[in-house]
Amino acid sequence: MKPKRFALTPGEPAGIGPDLCLLLASQAQPHPLIAITNRDLLIERAAQLGVVVDLLPVTPDNWPDVPAPANSLYVWDTPLNTKVTAGQLDKANAAFVLQTLTRAGQGCLDGHFAGMITAPVHKGVINDSGIAFSGHTEFLADLTHTAQVVMMLATRGLRVALVTTHLPLREIADAITPERLERVTRILYTDLQKIRHRPATHPGVRAQPPRR
Repeated sequence: MKPKRFALTPGEPAGIGPDLCLLLASQAQPHPLIAITNRDLLIERAAQLGVVVDLLPVTPDNWPDVPAPANSLYVWDTPLNTKVTAGQLDKANAAFVLQTLTRAGQGCLDGHFAGMITAPVHKGVINDSGIAFSGHTEFLADLTHTAQVVMMLATRGLRVALVTTHLPLREIADAITPERLERVTRILYTDLQKIRHRPATHPGVRAQPPRR
């Protein structure tokens, strides 16, 4: 059986996301990992961090079926709107952030990826660009035309499903209704029944990259 392929998005390009992509590249991965980001951004960040990494170009026409070796990373080059300076936010690159998420999410829907791994985004910068954005969860719900989604936080021995996501604190009490609790519980039960005999990294799981 061919290894499952996963998409990796860098989040805010001026933030820690590109660093996390390079951190993952330093380790041999069990599955092909496709970083959907700007290649020059990773080259510049690697130079700043003193990291040596071999960036291997890929496209939907030549997806790899084997994991990249340690200190290398498959990259689906995605254009930036403007040059990035680490630590300096620029709303001009909000469209880049959403493009990486769209490519990853659509790739999952099309069967190219078994799942996606996302680095942190900066919601304020995206909103300042004139694009309404409340979080990865809601963005992917819109992309997949899903009316009700459930976010689950999972680690060894513990799983926590959220009834609400990314709401102002004052709106949470009104949002937790018997109907919503029932919908979330039914979705959670149904999905867990489907995957109970599958590995933890199944299609639909969105994981955060490890911290330093």
